[in-house]
Amino acid sequence: MTIATQCGHELTARLLDQKSECALDACFDKILEHLTQGNHAYALLFCKQFTPQQIPNTVFTYLEETLTEADIESQVKRLEKLKPSVEVHYYHRKGIFPAKFENNILGFLVIELIEDELISPLESLIAHLLNVFVKQLSTLHYACIDPLSQLLNRQTFEEKVLSVVARDNHAAMRQGYAERRWYLAMLDIDNFKGVNDTFGHVIGDEVILLVAQLLKSSFRAEDYVFRYGGEEFAVLFPSQCPTTAFNGLERIRMLIEAARFPQVGSITVSGGFVALVNIGQTSEAVHQADQALYYSKQHGRNKMTFFDDLNIAPLEPIHSDIELF
Repeated sequence: MTIATQCGHELTARLLDQKSECALDACFDKILEHLTQGNHAYALLFCKQFTPQQIPNTVFTYLEETLTEADIESQVKRLEKLKPSVEVHYYHRKGIFPAKFENNILGFLVIELIEDELISPLESLIAHLLNVFVKQLSTLHYACIDPLSQLLNRQTFEEKVLSVVARDNHAAMRQGYAERRWYLAMLDIDNFKGVNDTFGHVIGDEVILLVAQLLKSSFRAEDYVFRYGGEEFAVLFPSQCPTTAFNGLERIRMLIEAARFPQVGSITVSGGFVALVNIGQTSEAVHQADQALYYSKQHGRNKMTFFDDLNIAPLEPIHSDIELF
């Protein structure tokens, strides 16, 4: 890769050409490697949910020292105290570039220095490219949002699952938790057709929105929550073991059960989940999670089922007069 001009038109165009989050991350990584000539370790931390209250996640890192959550939080607070015009802040032999969106500090780029060497004259170029990265990421992010629930939409689901299975975004997991596995959960509102039939679709939409808000507030910044379709939701999340994953999903199930919904009263959800291990295709993972969900529906609803606990051959659809969904 070569820089066509010192103002970085070609590099800007490269970033704007990326049409997926993973491709954008990889492109920015390559650009930084080129600009630093491979002589400087660097890391990018950013909150891809675009929520200032969340701690930034590691997008990629080549630093020798692990940044703890306390390190990340203190660095963000330090950057928030700087003037808005500051492009880079030098701190402990590191160049820290604030990553901003709508005047909020959502993360930072850190580049380690060699001895007392400064990054200039590339400071402005790197700051500009970081800004382009954030704006392109925001464009991709909001294109992936379901307008009703404000969760990630179905169109971005497969890309996320594939990236998790391929371990492309393993760095996004908190440092020190490499032993965790990723899980896929499918959740469905019980008896939702009855809600629409009794109260109308406007109230039905409100139920979907409120359940989505409960899900979004209950999962962590590193988790991915989707509106998969209609009243069904999907969640990608890392956990240490199936028991921990089950307990987390159970807490959310009980939270929804205890909530009160205007006019409707109480709502419950059923769910099924699967560990993303030896999964060849997205459809396979969804099929297994759906089988566990189907089992929950068949056995009383308002429960969570782990696919491996079924310990049976793939379930065949059972044709009956029972309305499961």
